[in-house]
Amino acid sequence: MANERLTEEIVRNHFKNDVLHNVIKIEEQKSSNKKIQERLKNASKSGEGIGKPEFIISFPVQNSDFLILVECKASVSKHESQDFDKAKDYAVDGVLHYAKFLSQEFDVVAIGVSGENEQELKVSTFRWKKGEPSFSNENTNKLISINDYLKIFQNDNFSENLKNIDIIQKAVFLNDEFQSYSITENTRCTIVSAILLSLLDNTFKTSYATYEQSHELAEGILDALKRVLNKNTVRNQDSMLGEFQKITNEPIFKQAKIKRKKEEILTIEIAKNFIDYLHKNIFPLIKMDEAGIDILGKFYTEFIRYAGSSKTQGLVLTPFHITDLFCDLANITTESVVYDPCCGSGGFLIAAMKRMLALAGNDSEQKNKIKSSQLVGVERRPDMFTYACSNMLFRGDGKSNIYCGDCFNLETQIVQNHNINVVFLNPPYDVRPAGQMEFIEHGLKVIGKNNGIVVAIVQMSCAIKNEKDLIAIKKRLLEKHHLKAVISMPNEIFSPAASVVTCVMVWEANKQNKGLETWFGYLKDDGFEKRKHKGRIDVKEKWEGIREKFVNAYKNSKEIEGLSVKKSVNANDEWCAEAYMETDYSTLTIEDFEKVVKSLYAFKIINE
Repeated sequence: MANERLTEEIVRNHFKNDVLHNVIKIEEQKSSNKKIQERLKNASKSGEGIGKPEFIISFPVQNSDFLILVECKASVSKHESQDFDKAKDYAVDGVLHYAKFLSQEFDVVAIGVSGENEQELKVSTFRWKKGEPSFSNENTNKLISINDYLKIFQNDNFSENLKNIDIIQKAVFLNDEFQSYSITENTRCTIVSAILLSLLDNTFKTSYATYEQSHELAEGILDALKRVLNKNTVRNQDSMLGEFQKITNEPIFKQAKIKRKKEEILTIEIAKNFIDYLHKNIFPLIKMDEAGIDILGKFYTEFIRYAGSSKTQGLVLTPFHITDLFCDLANITTESVVYDPCCGSGGFLIAAMKRMLALAGNDSEQKNKIKSSQLVGVERRPDMFTYACSNMLFRGDGKSNIYCGDCFNLETQIVQNHNINVVFLNPPYDVRPAGQMEFIEHGLKVIGKNNGIVVAIVQMSCAIKNEKDLIAIKKRLLEKHHLKAVISMPNEIFSPAASVVTCVMVWEANKQNKGLETWFGYLKDDGFEKRKHKGRIDVKEKWEGIREKFVNAYKNSKEIEGLSVKKSVNANDEWCAEAYMETDYSTLTIEDFEKVVKSLYAFKIINE
């Protein structure tokens, strides 16, 4: 006798085993979502009563308009009717019946599944866009990953947001696990990086489960890393291997047993469990990552969040939506050669690679050129250099042009070896305002006599303080280059890693500033909000609309009330929109006044 429960179990296991399972909500027969309840209350297949789809998959992000529906039948003969008009009897007919009701409120992917085992399973996938009178066949004849279903929705911003949340949640989980085994904060990201990179070696990937001692497993990881690095043209391999060697000093690789609370556990089992988790839950995210997310940067930020050590001072990693915004501000093309003189874990280089590869389309020769010669970075700290190289290795190339050292000492070498025309940077914030501006000056020097652009996110004090050494460097820069734009950024943009008020400066190299105006933008609200264990995220999906409006105003040098203003400035002026935008005082309240005073006080505490 045909058993539909078997079909349902296949579907249930497929989604529960998906790498993005943590960021979806799977419900059966009914939903806790009020909007879904309302649309299903009269959607019974019989025409009376509540509709009950077998599976309702939603995305628990506020204002999400996406749903995945699944209907099952045991027999493949009951997969679909000719006219899709027999909802009670056929899987496809049933799921399209429910999709019709729910598409009034949601963008729906509807999946009909029939068959009692994997071998005979039949799958049909449709998309019913919100508000549309009919559906389209997606011609997908098997169950696919959540990531691939997200592609059907064709909303990259939503997909990136979900992946970002998922990575942070997994970083939080791993951080707690590392903490329970007394693994130091400073080594946690190195362990993650070492394991993920070693999984690129097929020999290690197929054999790590066979090791019987944890110290032998650590040596196996190091041997795999040597093979991976030797296979690729990575500069300063010794620096990377020296960093990875540190994992052998951690208790889980050095001791036979370790205590967790009062229980003694074999370290080889702990180490294997970590590798299994990363292999199944993080490695696939890297392989599917078309979003250009700095995965190791996310892990690093979470791991050092509570460290409170000198290791964190001066270092803040740039959020992915800001690295993407830099590509807009610089008008990245397939011919851009992008340089980051303090590249951290490689976030800017990853964003630039993603943008250029998308622009290259199907031109494989251009894509290879982008990866091999159009991404250049320098990082002074061996640990961050290691993460940057690892990040680039995961993406297939780009790693051969990352240097370990001081960018100022390497300036001549960078100029000689690379034809730089775009510089992205987030300089260390522990070098004071003049020091941060010296990084911008370095970027403009590296461009040399080329036409090029430097985009930098710096502390707001660089734009408004009147210190003698700061004004001197501003004068030098204005004599040779054009300050194209200065953008006031959200106050909590680096939360939770740091509380710092910042601005983005855009410089056009070798363009006389005399007589030219600077465009001042006010981007204090990017739509992102803080959420526990999720970080600062675009929970209401506002960013794409904000970005589009803002970039359009920037590219067309528009003055828009409350958003932007143009002004000719010199080295002694304040370089921020707030100094020049007009305020409508008639709308101000006492609460607004109190908020500004508190913000000013907080700014002075943080920056002075």
